[in-house]
Amino acid sequence: MVDNTKKFYNNEEGIWNAMKRKILTIMLAAVITLSAAACGDEKQESGSSSQSQTDNKDEKEGDTQSAAEQVSYDIDKCVKLGDYSNIKISLENDYKVTKAQVDEYALSAAESNAQPVYRDTDKKKVEDGDIVNIDYEGKKDGVAFQGGTSAGYHLTIGSNSFIDGFEEGLIGAKVGDTVELNLTFPEGYPSQDLAGEDVVFTVKVNKIVEPDPDAKFELNDEYVQQNTEFQTVKEYKENVRQYLESSSKSDKERDTRQAVIDKLMEICEVTMPQDLLDARVSDYVIQYTNNNCKEGQSLTDFLAQSYNGMTEEDFRADIKSEMEVNLETELILEAIVKKEKMELDEEAFKKFVQEQMSTYGYESEEDFYKSNGVNAKAGEAYEKKVYVCNRALDMVVENASVKYGVSSKKQDDAEK
Repeated sequence: MVDNTKKFYNNEEGIWNAMKRKILTIMLAAVITLSAAACGDEKQESGSSSQSQTDNKDEKEGDTQSAAEQVSYDIDKCVKLGDYSNIKISLENDYKVTKAQVDEYALSAAESNAQPVYRDTDKKKVEDGDIVNIDYEGKKDGVAFQGGTSAGYHLTIGSNSFIDGFEEGLIGAKVGDTVELNLTFPEGYPSQDLAGEDVVFTVKVNKIVEPDPDAKFELNDEYVQQNTEFQTVKEYKENVRQYLESSSKSDKERDTRQAVIDKLMEICEVTMPQDLLDARVSDYVIQYTNNNCKEGQSLTDFLAQSYNGMTEEDFRADIKSEMEVNLETELILEAIVKKEKMELDEEAFKKFVQEQMSTYGYESEEDFYKSNGVNAKAGEAYEKKVYVCNRALDMVVENASVKYGVSSKKQDDAEK
């Protein structure tokens, strides 16, 4: 009951959009604040249950600072910068797309989407696990409904591809039989016209089949025309080439930035302000709770239901481990921002926010900022500071000496 035409191309577009989102995702995970106090000078208790409850209240009020914004530290005492003016890195991948890669990907993607080839069997009675070739028509109140009719459809009994009762109702039927199934669509069915409605399916069992082990897939113009928006294999492969090159370019940018970050963490020394780390964890827990828990549902209950009994203590420990690495990167970039006297370009930042809102479907700036902080104000501070830090990272990447298609060991040997 689903049109699979051009399905794999839709999937590829989804993959590409996801990859673009990875590039846009910033390698930092917390709000950055600047102050002149001593590194790690604690101003308040952070990370406790009572703090979480207080911040939940603050989030509702929408006009107070996040826990992290209330922590003061001296970035000069927290970070000792190394020489980042001309970082040298090497990456083994050369990020070039070859004809062989295009041919392999094009064939693999097409073959994975191709309809299986079946051969007839001598079986006469349907059992669980059988693949049956059927014609069916679904009616509601005696009228056929859209998407409920098909001919020559191959259905695996027990696959749960159709609504409850459909596949079970065919077990025991014989080849040539016509079966009437009185069924009810689930309440949560996507089509509002069918959700919770009683229907009748008239199903004819044409034959019982099995996969043909001798069948070989052939990528030809006929397949391309039936399953994609293109007319020839040449056009289809050209599109695949463009996709792979775009993907490779994104991988190259992402891997280069990550390699630069790794090098920065190697050459710079960071003294972690523990109170800031605790505050970041506390803020993230609040943000996660606001974004995932239903009204009246506690984080403890949500975690227990969604993650096989995970406790809030385990959740916080996992977050803290990941957050510490992100915060170390963040502090290094913040120190570079200060040393280079970089400031926020308001016009460029507003354009960036609009692009993000358009890409991810936010209706207002407030909604966008709320998704990135315990409240809109904190989210805006987060985005602004992260934006400036990413410009600092851009600068370091632009000045870096990067060699592609060379292993790190060869690069080290060459320098020696």
